[in-house]
Amino acid sequence: MNNTPHVLIIGGSFAGIKAAEILVAAGHAVKVTIISQSTHAYFTVAAPRVLVEPQVAQQVFFAIEDKVAKLGEAVSFTQGSVNKVDTRAKTVKFRDSTGAEKLVSYDFLVVASGSKAQSAAFKLDGDYTLTEKVQQELQACIKASKEIAILGGGPTAVETAGEIGHTYGKEKNVTLYTGSKGPLTEWNPKVTDDAVQKLQAVHVKVVNGIKSTSVQETPDNKHEVQFSDGSSRTFDLTISAYGIYPNSQFLDSELLDSRGFVKTDEFLVVNGAPNVLAFGDIVSGRPCTVLDIDQVQATTFTGSVHSVIFGVSGKKRAIKKPKDMGLVPISRDGGVGIIFGWKAPSWLVRMIKSRDFMIGRGAKAFA
Repeated sequence: MNNTPHVLIIGGSFAGIKAAEILVAAGHAVKVTIISQSTHAYFTVAAPRVLVEPQVAQQVFFAIEDKVAKLGEAVSFTQGSVNKVDTRAKTVKFRDSTGAEKLVSYDFLVVASGSKAQSAAFKLDGDYTLTEKVQQELQACIKASKEIAILGGGPTAVETAGEIGHTYGKEKNVTLYTGSKGPLTEWNPKVTDDAVQKLQAVHVKVVNGIKSTSVQETPDNKHEVQFSDGSSRTFDLTISAYGIYPNSQFLDSELLDSRGFVKTDEFLVVNGAPNVLAFGDIVSGRPCTVLDIDQVQATTFTGSVHSVIFGVSGKKRAIKKPKDMGLVPISRDGGVGIIFGWKAPSWLVRMIKSRDFMIGRGAKAFA
């Protein structure tokens, strides 16, 4: 390795861009290359709002090239799909935007590839143009449908149900199937109860205790959902809003946990790969939120950049254990949440997130 380390970042969304900013801000000579399947980053926090307010879509995609240009000559961007990482040889094999196979070497690797969801409307799955297309299709289907089912009991499902209910609940039948004892059951039970009340207030029916086992399209373009209790029901539209799936298929299995997330030590250094850091949703055992990346992981990642990549002693900062923390809008008027184990008041959810789904925060991150 020469005096200027080459740091390769896999991923160009929130975590990948944040990683590049931290590397440049460290104040040492460095060459940074970002590889991402998409030419644009996607501020996924606002996905539920986009489904009912199409004009918002213009505010949630950000050209990576524009951001990279502002970071200076040390940073470059390549659109490509990573096929394989060899942590021993310190190489990454990827297919570029022309379809050509490429091999690039690195001194240090940052895995910030994030995760995908059941639907590309909620997270990128390839180039951002696919997400745009899926969003537009869902917007039209939501508008045209009378019977709508949202499957899932986590934040994305609750937010999506709240947005659709608030916008269309008086004219459509909107049902949330949580697949659990209630929505947001990983948090304080009072949050669950409050979420049910607020969903019902925006005309969303909440069904607990049964999970969807399959969704089949019928000949008349409706969706037939089979449930775990043996029942079935047909809807005009079904939105699957559960599950997070790590983008880690290019890594050796010994680097991953049973769900495919990257195993790290307390300094975000990948277990068994001392020249590799992980950052963002991809990290095993983290809550997959912008808040965790920005307010918790970033401190540890910054310390490890100084110590692992630039050899500065005394900078390591062990990552804190995940805290129960999150804000879930249920319409523009407020929502529910939890902060360090305490139930957040609806007015606070509205002030921080419900009004605009933090789109201003996204614009600032990618500006």
